[in-house]
Amino acid sequence: MLCVVVCPTNAFHENIVPEGQIDMDEFPTIEKFYEIDFDKCTEDAENEVCQLCLSVRESNSIQDYFKISKECPADCFSIATPIEGEVIIKKNMLHKCDPQGCKACVNICPVESFYIPESAEDVVKYGKIACNEEDCFYCGACENSCPDDLIVVKRKNIQIIDPKKRGSYPWIEGWVKNIKEVLRKALIEGKEQVEIPTVEEHIKKISKSQPIEVPQLSKEEKQELYELNKKIQSLLSNSKIRYWIKDNKVDKILKELKKTTKSN
Repeated sequence: MLCVVVCPTNAFHENIVPEGQIDMDEFPTIEKFYEIDFDKCTEDAENEVCQLCLSVRESNSIQDYFKISKECPADCFSIATPIEGEVIIKKNMLHKCDPQGCKACVNICPVESFYIPESAEDVVKYGKIACNEEDCFYCGACENSCPDDLIVVKRKNIQIIDPKKRGSYPWIEGWVKNIKEVLRKALIEGKEQVEIPTVEEHIKKISKSQPIEVPQLSKEEKQELYELNKKIQSLLSNSKIRYWIKDNKVDKILKELKKTTKSN
């Protein structure tokens, strides 16, 4: 029954047979996904939105909540979330994103938090796609829908409500313990996202670095090098020298070299 009490889109429904065998008050829950200013609320019996609000308050139905928040006649209803987190869009991989042809994240988001930036300023700031986290409740639908794995939804905290009644389910303690363990890991790992540079960025960085200056020979040094090379080539043309090199007769080579130097 945990899926029933925590699902934000009311996708699961309890079907208890026989009835009365399970008491939902014995289950832990999470806080509601909405807030109501009851000082403003009119609960108009003739208003369609008010009637929808009254009918869905006890179940988690984000899509209905979103409709009510947009159309509430008293402007007293707003989306809230018991889940704290963040949506990370992998900027380094946005070249894969095709927001015009795909729109998976835009179409699936029940609160329309994903949008395609239109102004030049927003395009420069966000890129091809963006998320307005003011309405987001971190359900993760966008992450699951993205065909190129460009979105990461991180949940950092969840407001858990203890069961109203103490039940006899031994797994409840384990459930709460595991939830807290997940949150503890999230807090330990909670660091700011570091963008990994792409290959192109790395190449640009290298190209901007200062080149190493190789010392250049002067005209006189080049001439000396030329003369030295000439002497070496002359020695190597002598078959006798080549045999001495082969036989490692260093002394004879040095003597011959001295003779050549004196003669020149």
